[in-house]
Amino acid sequence: MGDVRSNIQTSVSLLQRDSRISELRVSSLYQTPPWGDVEGGEFLNTAVSGRWTGADLDLLYLCRSLEGGFSVPVKKNGAARALDVDVLFLQGGVSSRELTLPHPRMSMRRFVLVPLCDVWSEKVPGFDETPAALLKRVPDSPCIIFPGSLATI
Repeated sequence: MGDVRSNIQTSVSLLQRDSRISELRVSSLYQTPPWGDVEGGEFLNTAVSGRWTGADLDLLYLCRSLEGGFSVPVKKNGAARALDVDVLFLQGGVSSRELTLPHPRMSMRRFVLVPLCDVWSEKVPGFDETPAALLKRVPDSPCIIFPGSLATI
């Protein structure tokens, strides 16, 4: 919904300014059809990786605050939205039941793994495989369009 490229750019800029994040890497943007029972038209997807120095729940709350800046409810229930920010995994695990990592459905989602391959080549904690290896087994549609990078927007 709305100006999705701008929403993503704004969110990445906010992440870059957060003192708890360093070594931030941003993937290219990828356009994909909706996956599952999510409303709306085509989606833009990106992945970011970096070194997080705060508590795991603080990262979750940061992601929720980014979504909240675009009036996204915590419980999305497949509704169309202006932004969706997910934590996929953390090295070292998590300390709370509120945050389930690695993301339970990331290995089934091409729209997650393709951009993740741009920014993460190591094994994904909890899967013990690289994003590229996980991508080879993804059963969903290979329909992904590469519309560019955030740097060119």
